[in-house]
Amino acid sequence: MNSAIQGAVQVPRGLRIVLAAGFTVAGLLGATAAKAAPDFSGVWQVSRPYSTGIAPVTIDGQPPPIAPAAKAELDYLNAREEAGKQVIHNTMMGWPKGFIQASRNRLDFQIVQEPKQLSFFFEEDSQYAFFYLDASHQAKATPSFMGDSVARWEGDTLVVDTVGLNGQTPLNSIQMSARAHTVMRLRLINGGKSLENIITIDDPVAFTRTWQMKVIYDRRPPGEHVMEDVYAENNRDLPRLDDQ
Repeated sequence: MNSAIQGAVQVPRGLRIVLAAGFTVAGLLGATAAKAAPDFSGVWQVSRPYSTGIAPVTIDGQPPPIAPAAKAELDYLNAREEAGKQVIHNTMMGWPKGFIQASRNRLDFQIVQEPKQLSFFFEEDSQYAFFYLDASHQAKATPSFMGDSVARWEGDTLVVDTVGLNGQTPLNSIQMSARAHTVMRLRLINGGKSLENIITIDDPVAFTRTWQMKVIYDRRPPGEHVMEDVYAENNRDLPRLDDQ
């Protein structure tokens, strides 16, 4: 304690010990909290059983509870595909896919972790997403493909809450609406070699009820880098908008 202050205010010796102990405990708790967040940094790739090449299912392996209008659209797209006709999706148009679909692509993505933000950079078409820690949703967020995402740590789990989607975010051939609200819970598993993502999807337009799906990502070897991948480059399969 500063000698001038101590001279002005006499603090009993017992109280000084208690205060010092309190400061020590607070410092230890602060250091523990600072070290509590696991490190997601690195390059990742979706595990093949959870990729976009596999139709999404609920966490217990059942088809998603698709609402009638969304089911009719899905049946139409499936019929076109079975007839050998082209089915246009976001990638063909050069549009972002939204976080869930982008992370399920078999191309790499990189996580850059900072104290107040996690940044995700996708190899496919240079898409990116930012998760802001301990923040609030924007009061008037502009609807977008990635939406407005805020995050918080719950122990070793990163909880990401996303709203503000623009109604153009796909889940394979299922189109999520602008009323979609997703909550993702990400945590390291398998000794840090894999990242588990439990996703809760609430979309009263596209689905009949709230449901969950699971995605697993595998950590890429050290030294791996995200490359450039542009769908429109040298593309001989551009969409025909007059045939839809």
